[in-house]
Amino acid sequence: MKNSQYGPNIISFLVGALPVLAVDIGMGTKHCLTDPPPALRHDAQFRCLPPIDENVGTQPVDWSPWTHRPNCVGAEKDPSQKYCVYSNSRHGYQGISIITKPKTAADSAGMLNEEFPGGHGLNTTTPSYAIVDMPPKGKGVVATRRISRAEAFMSDWATVVLDLSFPKAMQQHIGHQYLHLAADQLSNPDKVLELSRSSTQAIDIMEDILGTNAFSYTLGDDPHMALYPEVARINHGCKPNAFVRFSPTSFDVKVVAFRDIEVGEEITISYIPLNHPREKRQRDLRRWGFECKCSLCAASKTEIAASDYRREKIASLQQDVIKAIGELDGTTAVRTAYEILTLVKAEDIPTMVASQYEVLARLFWKAGDIETATRYAQKSLDTLMELGYIDYRADDLSLLLKDFTT
Repeated sequence: MKNSQYGPNIISFLVGALPVLAVDIGMGTKHCLTDPPPALRHDAQFRCLPPIDENVGTQPVDWSPWTHRPNCVGAEKDPSQKYCVYSNSRHGYQGISIITKPKTAADSAGMLNEEFPGGHGLNTTTPSYAIVDMPPKGKGVVATRRISRAEAFMSDWATVVLDLSFPKAMQQHIGHQYLHLAADQLSNPDKVLELSRSSTQAIDIMEDILGTNAFSYTLGDDPHMALYPEVARINHGCKPNAFVRFSPTSFDVKVVAFRDIEVGEEITISYIPLNHPREKRQRDLRRWGFECKCSLCAASKTEIAASDYRREKIASLQQDVIKAIGELDGTTAVRTAYEILTLVKAEDIPTMVASQYEVLARLFWKAGDIETATRYAQKSLDTLMELGYIDYRADDLSLLLKDFTT
């Protein structure tokens, strides 16, 4: 959504809940003067870094803000397309290494100086969680104090970011060499190398670690994956008590409680969309090599059947809304949207409740009922703020309503 921190348009809202593991985060395109006036050149040097590769100068200042000279390789089929390892070993908790194209690295370098908008807002007086052994899961995270709903209790920084086109562009052994280099140039490679591995197809440790633990991530306009070592210790739950909140302007994240979490309770996030029925959830989770036995998946047969029925009904009704919109049948679209809202409340998927409020707001806006549209738009924002998905901004509502007209 343009100029807004919330969700996309009405069609994508109808597809499902707000993403939890698969996220779409992109930094805005920078517009930099190619030949700035002399008085501005010093400032432009730091705000608008030119793309650099292994042919950069020999002094550390030549490759600043990176702490290591870029190490680059050309794509196998198109050697003119370079990919480089860009590392800053002082960034975040243990440094960051980005394997990407030179222009993407230049455009994203400014993110090294940023942190989560408004700060992390963590309670640092008393530790919130501990990473513990949790057989047969391996490691897990448990609360060491009571964590309140919507409270941010963990922060983390990306350590390895990888352009998803890189593995396909390289011979396998070369790709592995660059993944190893990316890890070695961190200040503490062990924080990455000690993470769990679950792939049955990977033939390299870094390939396995990234495939098991990384999040989908958009850097510039290109799909990447990003690894957050601390967050990676959190196990999956189909009805999680926490979620990961990403920053659009920096490489850090924070983990926020969906609900109150009690002392000793395991902290979980969802690795998959929240709205799938049990069989699809189990199928999707096989890539991590486990069968989920969370409370939602281990419920009685009747409870599972009832939940699956509601979720499948939601998916079917979403398609009905899209069809009604296409046929300009606003009455059917609104009536069906209300049915979906009732079902997502029954399934207790709060992110989808917020999404559905926005769907209703857009439908009423399109019908010319501005008052009702505004009320549902505010309910959507209020729900997201109560969950900790967004922070309050005075222009939130006006930005959301403005998006309805575009």
